[in-house]
Amino acid sequence: MSRDDSIVLLDSLVDIAFPRARARWSPFLLLSRPVIEPEGAVPAKIDLRTRALSLGAKAILERDLTDSIEALLAHEIGHLVAAPGSLAADVRLKLLERTFLPARGGVSLTVPFYELIVDERLGISLAEPRRRVLFAEADIAGSLDPAMIFQRAVLEELWLLPPGHLLGELEAEFSRAFPHYRTDARLVAQNLFALAPNIPLQFLYFASIAYRYEAAEGSAAAGSDCLGGEPSAEDWAEALVPQPGEKEAIKRALAEGFLPAEAAEKLNRAGLEERIAALPGTIGGGRAELVSSIMAAHYRREAERWLFRPPAVRIRAEELVPTTLEEWDPGDPVAAIDWVATLLRRGEKLGAAMPLLRERIADEEGRGAPAWEGRTEIYLDVSGSMPDPKRALNAMTLAAQILALGTVRAGGAARALVYSTGYEKWWHFSRSENVISRFLLHYIGQGTDFPFDVLGASVKELKDEQPVRIIISDSDFDWNYDKHNRNATIFGEAAAASPALVLLLHNPDKKKADRYEAAGARVVPVRRLGDFPRLSAELSFALFGPGGRQ
Repeated sequence: MSRDDSIVLLDSLVDIAFPRARARWSPFLLLSRPVIEPEGAVPAKIDLRTRALSLGAKAILERDLTDSIEALLAHEIGHLVAAPGSLAADVRLKLLERTFLPARGGVSLTVPFYELIVDERLGISLAEPRRRVLFAEADIAGSLDPAMIFQRAVLEELWLLPPGHLLGELEAEFSRAFPHYRTDARLVAQNLFALAPNIPLQFLYFASIAYRYEAAEGSAAAGSDCLGGEPSAEDWAEALVPQPGEKEAIKRALAEGFLPAEAAEKLNRAGLEERIAALPGTIGGGRAELVSSIMAAHYRREAERWLFRPPAVRIRAEELVPTTLEEWDPGDPVAAIDWVATLLRRGEKLGAAMPLLRERIADEEGRGAPAWEGRTEIYLDVSGSMPDPKRALNAMTLAAQILALGTVRAGGAARALVYSTGYEKWWHFSRSENVISRFLLHYIGQGTDFPFDVLGASVKELKDEQPVRIIISDSDFDWNYDKHNRNATIFGEAAAASPALVLLLHNPDKKKADRYEAAGARVVPVRRLGDFPRLSAELSFALFGPGGRQ
């Protein structure tokens, strides 16, 4: 049979096997038909981000797995349904692993753990086709990570199969390297699944035994290549804060002594800083770039709880006129929908499902008209008195993120300056949450020298389009203010010109705060660093009254 004929045959087998494989989990799963990759070197794969299944025709045909298509697909679907379920859940377990276990030379222990959870859920009915798949995967890998081999031994115990039934030729060498592996496998098969449905607890128990099964230093060890999809910065940021189930799992694992003393101590003291230190540094570029993206996403998530709506300021913008109607697609701005035209043309029922949008463009390029928009200008103290926001949660940085994110979410724009002995600035008004949040992670970490000259230049530059200005600092600002006589003049001019000039000061001196307010500014005192999340609400009320919060 020619290669093309074999792929046609494989395609027809997929038509039969895919509905059966899906029905083993649920016939109502919304999954696209698997894609057949003619040169695919991996028998089966699922992308956790796109939920796309793929089959490697080359691997399947060369190793005669055509009678195991259902087992291949059912196992991959299991990764989407049972473990890990999503990229966010996957990185959560990986981060948990990194906080208490030393870096392994082989694969992450999450890989054999997911394989075990899925195979247990599928049950022994697929044992024989699954056995053929496991042998093929071992042949493709060449050298399997010991933790992957141990996982197969656990399956043998779980399904009451004789030693070596799933390990094959690997069993003899593995038993010499790890003489007591069978006892460990029996323990895992006996206890692991009784801990369901708490996946973090199950993983901690599995890892407490499987971490000993590590490849010898310098030897190559492969895992499973069946999981695809690149976790985003938002996925990692979500994993930085443990969920209640994860906290409960850690508490129980420590209470029951799952882990050796050193690992238990690391797990017990693992806070945000330890979890940040455990972030990977090889995905999507260098470590610094990845950590910056993750921490920016983390600050945005924290800031979302305290958003407020800034006041609009009068600016000049291009005059816009409506254009022709177009179909609105998911992802287009909801504000662009022309509901009047939609209801007139399509009626109430069809219009609600298929709205029309009307894009607006400038009638004459450069012609301006008065408009109202929220604008915020932020000055953030990043001196050495506060931690690097990429390594720990910096309360002042969080306050700046709240202000910037709140402005952008309200349809406005923000710009920011971070300062210590010098300064860096993002000085055009941005509507991008990602851009402004990443900029606010800059850290200088030296002394404090507020750039009064920049403040004065800003007032002159913006003329009659002045933004709300917010300075986030501590008592060092007092010293900066007194350093030169002209600073008081610049400060007073900024207070007079701005819709609001607000100082968020940690532990301010009462007399010094009074003089700032006498100059026209508003001072929001923050007595403890732990109060900074709350200061966003205080600032909202200080600026806009009780209706300021969204």
